[in-house]
Amino acid sequence: MNEIDDSSAWFAGPKAENADWFEAILGRIVQDYYSWRRNYFPEDGLVVDSHTRRTGEGFRDEFEDKLMELLARLKGDFPFHSPRYAAHMVAEQTLPSIAGYFAAMLYNPNNVSRESAPITVRLELEACRMINEMLGYGDASWGHLTGGGTVANIEALWVARTVAYLPMAIQEMREALGLSETALARSPQDALQGFADVFLEAEQKGTSFHEIVSTYLKAGHCVVERGLHHVVSLDNRRPVVLVPESHHYCFEKAMDALGIGRSGLVSVSVDAHFRMDVADLEAKLAEIDGQGGRVLAVVAVVGTTEEGAVDPVDEILDLREKRKAEGKESFWLHVDGAYGGYLRTMTTPGRIGLGEPWTDVRINGITTRLPLTLPEHSACNALERLGEADSITIDPHKLGYIPYPAGAVCFRSDLVKPLLRQEAPYIGDGAGNPETERHAENIGLYILEGSKPGAAAAAVWLSHSLIKLDTSGHGRLVKQTVRNACELHALLERWPEWHPTSPVRAVTLTSPGSNIVCFAFRPVQAGVSLQDINRLNRSLYDQFNVEEGSGRRIYDQQFFVSRTTIKPSQYRFATVAPFLDRLGVTEEEYQTEGVFLLRSVLMNPWYEQAKTKGRHFLVEMVEELHKVAERGLSTRAKATQADI
Repeated sequence: MNEIDDSSAWFAGPKAENADWFEAILGRIVQDYYSWRRNYFPEDGLVVDSHTRRTGEGFRDEFEDKLMELLARLKGDFPFHSPRYAAHMVAEQTLPSIAGYFAAMLYNPNNVSRESAPITVRLELEACRMINEMLGYGDASWGHLTGGGTVANIEALWVARTVAYLPMAIQEMREALGLSETALARSPQDALQGFADVFLEAEQKGTSFHEIVSTYLKAGHCVVERGLHHVVSLDNRRPVVLVPESHHYCFEKAMDALGIGRSGLVSVSVDAHFRMDVADLEAKLAEIDGQGGRVLAVVAVVGTTEEGAVDPVDEILDLREKRKAEGKESFWLHVDGAYGGYLRTMTTPGRIGLGEPWTDVRINGITTRLPLTLPEHSACNALERLGEADSITIDPHKLGYIPYPAGAVCFRSDLVKPLLRQEAPYIGDGAGNPETERHAENIGLYILEGSKPGAAAAAVWLSHSLIKLDTSGHGRLVKQTVRNACELHALLERWPEWHPTSPVRAVTLTSPGSNIVCFAFRPVQAGVSLQDINRLNRSLYDQFNVEEGSGRRIYDQQFFVSRTTIKPSQYRFATVAPFLDRLGVTEEEYQTEGVFLLRSVLMNPWYEQAKTKGRHFLVEMVEELHKVAERGLSTRAKATQADI
């Protein structure tokens, strides 16, 4: 059995090829659940007897009618399962994840605590251990599921903010508790261990746990109790967070929500492939040192949501070690791997590789060997060192192919838990020292969210238990999605070779860093303004998307793409200059307009297998894009002639 055939059992299939078997699975889940109800104290007898059930016939009739209406309306949703859909970060869901979600949903556990979800809380912790191991974290790590990457990123910065001021709070605690003085912790992990050491040493001297906690809460640099304004007034240093230009907009939300302010977000340049420029990071850190600022965290992105780029995490870690060796302050490194975190399954236990730098496609009825520009090995260098980051965001509901909502935040050390603990007597036992807290199996006491579905935990657990998070399982699937993006990129770039008379051509933003391709069409003729190029691509987007009120039906839509915009407020001209040059756009136009781009996320698992059946969907999509662009150009030309 080859790789493609093996993974085809993981999903329903674009034509629901695995539906008959899976329908029986879902039926078994329902039967098992209601059998569980019937067998729980059967001697209790019926409450809803036959006569009462007959009185519900009217409701059941109305229920069936409304259900039919709902099912009909849902047919207007996007066909995320189809190879024709290459738009947003949504695709097939694995059958195990659907079954797990469906089964646990019937029980409706609330994973805020073991008291309301005794089984699925344990499943969540087990699932996150699988994810942590995949990311390179050890046994002392901790993670939990969230509603999505935004919440996970905010929580990671919430922790980073607290840890940034922890060394000063530790000094205050040691003095108040009569412990020997120690040097300020030089790294986030040292600070976490230093906090635990205070409890250990103080308890050995006979100090009560509550007195130690009280000393921490009274410390001037205890930001969780005193608040950011008070702590910053003592520290007299402006708190900042460094992010690449390519960061997700949720970091502006985080700065706002944490009270740091959006102006505290420092943008670091990225290169022409949209990967963080570590030289600029070093320069920005030196500048902040000189200005007396305090770096709460540096954020690297693995799988930028617009370009799919992977920041050089390895080089950032090397810079951190270099600063430490020079006696400079370290920093909390958070990796936003919400989209790309699962790319690491291609590197564990060893690199799987991306295969041959070519693929076979059928164009104009002729099979052609198409060269591919595969991502550089440097991405693997970054992925392999993720386990050295202090925290990582990852979204199972993206490249994990799990139903929404299933984000996750993972921490290198479980010693973050004592810092996060919130008191809520009805959802957990009383607080303990850091060593006790790190082993506690509750979740809700340590997280930003409250109630959350245990069904999501069951979905992640069952899927990741069956489809291993390494090169033997999930890595093979992710590898193919990257190759699919490289195929689309090559088709767009080389299409004029097969259609030299086409009046339009596609210009890609950059070669794929993972499985996302951004591109724009422009007329072949010279002297076209960026305004006209943007107009052409907006028109294309409208034709490859179905919005309410458009008058078009999902069933009439052949292919789907998404869109994005690169703006001077986010990307410096130097970053996008190589692309703008190929697009034929001036700096002045870019500063005025920004560039409207088409964007395809190649998550769908079926492209390569469809080729074995003679369907080259990516070739068909590129051909359709060109046809629609040519029609749009022709229509525009006729309109211009009419105006004249």
